[in-house]
This record gives sequence, C-alpha cells and structure tokens, in this order.
Amino acid sequence: MSEGSFRSWFETYLAAFNAGDFPRFGAYYADDVVFHGQAAQVTGREAVLDFYRVVRDYLEETVEVLIFVGAPDRRGLIAELRTTLVAVRDWPEMPTGAMRKGDCRQSINFISYRIADDRFTSIRTANYARFNGRQP
Repeated sequence: MSEGSFRSWFETYLAAFNAGDFPRFGAYYADDVVFHGQAAQVTGREAVLDFYRVVRDYLEETVEVLIFVGAPDRRGLIAELRTTLVAVRDWPEMPTGAMRKGDCRQSINFISYRIADDRFTSIRTANYARFNGRQP
C-alpha cells in the first residue's frame, strides 16, 4: 500500500474520531491497545472508548493532521496533530486542567502509533504547544 493510501486510511480514522462515531473509530483499536495520552493511560479498546465517552460528554474534540510519516511496512506511523477542544459544559476535574463551558484549548502533539493487522496496538502522545481561549 502506498503512503498516500496509508495516510488516507489514517484520515478515515480521524474523520470517524472527529464525528464521534465510536463504532467506526473504535474498530481501529486492537483489543489490547495501550494508550498513553495527556489525560489518561489505559489498556484495551473498551477502556479507550470509555475514556473518550467521558471526554465527549464535556468537550467537542477535533483533530487534524499537520504532518504524517508512515512506515513503509505499515507497522507504525508518527503524526503531528492539532487538537482543538471546546467545552460544551464545565469540567472542573478535567485531568489536564479545568475547563468552563465555552473555553477553547488547542494543542499541537506528536503521536506515535504502532500497528498490527490494521489496528492500533500502541498510541503514545507528546504535547509541545498549547493555546487557551474562549469561543466567540
């Protein structure tokens, strides 16, 4: 598979993630996926999906690809992603810092994905830029 089609595969995942389509984006996770994010470290597809169900209860989350580098054997990829979070209600206990309804937080992250059989087996994130604000 070419890098273009590999990127397209990944962007299809992100489109499902951005739409909050849990069955579609959840299908990209291996049963025993290990997720190391800014706000959670969990193991297993259901644990990752449960984490994102909580997130989506408080936030609108949109992720876009800035840079994509896929391994030729499709066993991994590294991406630079911009994440935008908009609070739809107050979340004082948010793991990465409280947000109030209307708050907007944007970050740039490096994310490493390990892949087997077209499923993520490991996801590791590293944040390097963060911007806060209020929605107009």
